[in-house]
Amino acid sequence: MAIPDFRDDGRLPEGLHISTEAEVTFRFGGATPRRHRLALRLRRWIELARAVSSRRFLVDGSFVTAAPDPADVDAVVWLDDDFSTRVSRGESAAVELEMMLLTRQPEEIYGADNQRDWDDWVHYFSRTREADGRRKGLVEIAL
Repeated sequence: MAIPDFRDDGRLPEGLHISTEAEVTFRFGGATPRRHRLALRLRRWIELARAVSSRRFLVDGSFVTAAPDPADVDAVVWLDDDFSTRVSRGESAAVELEMMLLTRQPEEIYGADNQRDWDDWVHYFSRTREADGRRKGLVEIAL
């Protein structure tokens, strides 16, 4: 499950690279204070995703590039079918995650409710913002 080396442009090779939380934290989260802060944010999101039995978890943003001081870490959490039930029962992790998704605070975490949503997010984040929209790699954390 090793995350591949960066391409010459500082991005991961095209594809969805499945990894562990530990590998992502080690690879991307410790080189600078900014990276460490983003890794802590990501760790909390992963804790919430696990607590609500999320199906899948995607990581992107400049966090998964060679940038020394990344601007952000983007994430997509594929919510389980019973997520809304967990929220209505007042489960703290579900309520916290729901508030993040509804208020867009932080604005870098997104929710997917089904396979189509997930595929759309993967497609969206697989392209760079450059004019040529070249493809790049993403990381999926095994939950």
